[in-house]
Amino acid sequence: MRKTFQTRRIAALGIGALALAALTGCSVDTGMGSSSGDGGEKTDGMGGDDTFTVAAFTAGYGTPAGKLSLDDFVEKAEAKGWDVTLYTSAFDYDKLGSDVQAAVAQGADAILAGFPDPRQIAPIVQAANDADIPIFSIDGGVEANDDFVIDVTYDQDAMAQQTIDALEEAMGGLEGKDVMVIGHDPHVGIHTRSNLALGIFEDSGANVVGGEIKQVLDPGTSRTEALNFVTDYLQSNPDGLDGVWAGWDDAALGAVQAIEETGEDDIYVTGVDALAQTTEKIAEGSPMYATASQDWIAVVDELIGTLEDYAASAELPDEPFVALEPHIVDPSNVDDFEPTLGVAE
Repeated sequence: MRKTFQTRRIAALGIGALALAALTGCSVDTGMGSSSGDGGEKTDGMGGDDTFTVAAFTAGYGTPAGKLSLDDFVEKAEAKGWDVTLYTSAFDYDKLGSDVQAAVAQGADAILAGFPDPRQIAPIVQAANDADIPIFSIDGGVEANDDFVIDVTYDQDAMAQQTIDALEEAMGGLEGKDVMVIGHDPHVGIHTRSNLALGIFEDSGANVVGGEIKQVLDPGTSRTEALNFVTDYLQSNPDGLDGVWAGWDDAALGAVQAIEETGEDDIYVTGVDALAQTTEKIAEGSPMYATASQDWIAVVDELIGTLEDYAASAELPDEPFVALEPHIVDPSNVDDFEPTLGVAE
């Protein structure tokens, strides 16, 4: 059974800066005994020794945002002297389940979930609950979830609306325009915002080509898959596309490449993440028109601080779900924007 945790600290993040708010709280009585093993209230999160052990996992290590943010987490955590093991897979949750359950059995003090699918981590959650080990999450869903003591993500409605507004601006309206929507249903956030986008386009009188979302099969090959979606469509429908809405930047960059290779100059693309390469494409006046920034490095920094609180005093967040406001990057402000995420070539 999950215990009740309280904390004195949670942060509301902004793009490029953190706005920190201090809350009051107390340490945790987990029933596992104190750090010295004499029973009673738990006074720190280090499991009775001087080493804070964190099991981190992600199924999305093959994506630019997933790799960059988890590598950043490991580097910063190890610099604090923590014992960190990162478990990865190509969206193979069976493998991750086995790996993280073994880490729990070996005495992990905390778990960091990077971009997890809440629908597929039940074995990990059960093992963590049984051992009273908290799970801290980056982008672990679109609403509060008791599986996580904290989940920091970005607001899906805002991302869908901001990117569609940008595409509307670029195309000179939505009604009657032919738009391709590219998504990936296994990722809860992308699934949510791409379906929100589909509904907005349909309600606005745009024609979603094919009548449905084009589904990328593997985010690790999303650039190539999106390139093929757009290339194949334009070969069959010359002059039949006004815009491409992609649920994340790597797919958007594939769409841009396809458009550039066809020589079209009046098809516009939007994405989500604000990768460095995306902003370069926006700045050079390519078909890449806008992206919604998700500053995962700032999120990593905040979760490092929250984990540090737990290691020192067994304090955990009162707020289990923090939905941050994204920031649109387009030709009007791209020169002043400093991306925190690169891109894997």
